[in-house]
Amino acid sequence: MQRSELDRHLLEFIGLLREGGISVNLTEVQDALQGLTLIGMEDKSRVEGILQSTLVKSVNQLPWFHEVFRVFFAPPEAKSTWQKEAQEKVESWEKGVAQSREELRFQGEELKFSDEQLATYMNLPEEEKERLKQFLERSEEGTRNGMQLDHSFQPMVEKMLHGSLEYWKRKLGEDFPMSPPGQEGLLSEAQRAMRQKEMHYLTKDLKDIPPEEWPEVSKLIRRLSRRLASQVSRRLGQGKRGSLDMRRTVRENLRYGGVLLKQSYRKRRKGKPKFVLVCDMSGSMLKYTEFILQFVYGLTSLVSGIETYVFANHLVNITSKLRGAQTFQGMLNTSMTDLVGEFGGGTNFAVSLEELHEHYGSSLNRRTVLFILSDAQTLEGEKAALNLKKTRGKVREIIWLNTLPEKRWKDVKTIELFRPYCQMFECNTLGHLQDILKKSPGFV
Repeated sequence: MQRSELDRHLLEFIGLLREGGISVNLTEVQDALQGLTLIGMEDKSRVEGILQSTLVKSVNQLPWFHEVFRVFFAPPEAKSTWQKEAQEKVESWEKGVAQSREELRFQGEELKFSDEQLATYMNLPEEEKERLKQFLERSEEGTRNGMQLDHSFQPMVEKMLHGSLEYWKRKLGEDFPMSPPGQEGLLSEAQRAMRQKEMHYLTKDLKDIPPEEWPEVSKLIRRLSRRLASQVSRRLGQGKRGSLDMRRTVRENLRYGGVLLKQSYRKRRKGKPKFVLVCDMSGSMLKYTEFILQFVYGLTSLVSGIETYVFANHLVNITSKLRGAQTFQGMLNTSMTDLVGEFGGGTNFAVSLEELHEHYGSSLNRRTVLFILSDAQTLEGEKAALNLKKTRGKVREIIWLNTLPEKRWKDVKTIELFRPYCQMFECNTLGHLQDILKKSPGFV
């Protein structure tokens, strides 16, 4: 391969790496180019080794690097197929945007929407799309003081629809595309493969994830925790001032045939929830606890006021350790090993709850959402149930994250003792955790 052609291919490869967040400077480009010049392009494994050693800085970047290398050095027929699929996605997207603009009109005029708002509308359930179209139709047909509504009402109609679409954008989250698909087939295929890997880790039992995959799972956990942190305490209460409440405004104006005569507003709810997490550190729970604590570590870096405790036969407060650690791995290395050695003799949830009340009782009040991570297998089960009942009377809600598959709950007596006093969910995958937290008080 001629030097100029090698330069061009290397720059194309680096461009794909950068799309996945791997920054490459000029010195690294020169190092990679020199290495490839020396070894040639015949041995694919040696080429991959040179590119990885010169362009990748951390293990977290390896998954994206490997996907980019796979698609870049794929057979021509595979590349052609991916390019065709990417073009079909672009055409489908453009068709959907055009149809959405046509459906969202007022008095025959096209309304103003951002690309993200149009994407949100395209991803709405059909019944919700129909509701918005009916709202526009009623607004067009409505009258005020006997006069037909005219174009002067268009800004208000746009504001109402913007509010509804922003609500649905938050609700849909990242489960649906919010930007046009790329026209580059290789990039589209690499991104598809990464999404597939993410789904694999979301549904895999945490205890079954091998050590070599932990860096990739940790990266996913950090992304999920950042995403969730942006939603914490976003629950809105009704008020006379604040942002427009789309749903209530529509309901209020049904009596006027859908004409926007009255507006309702909302404001942030006072007394936001306080989150307390209690994690089981017994032998069967260690791997689950480590991954969940990574999730909480990501939240505590962005959301204040989360208290975290671990227990086996007694309770230990690790809130300050999570907040003070520069890295999660550093916190594990300096603290968690010692904690495991400190516990002994099995799990006693009854004693741990007593210590929570005795030493940290001020954390338990009507604002508190208490999360418990445990398989519910403990000594003194009946005593623990009485203590849990006492706790339930003091807090806003108790969410129990049970790592045992739900089909096994009937075999564990303590689970039946605990369930009357909490909402208990199966939670042994990241997908379970994500869904539970999205539905929990204060997180939606």
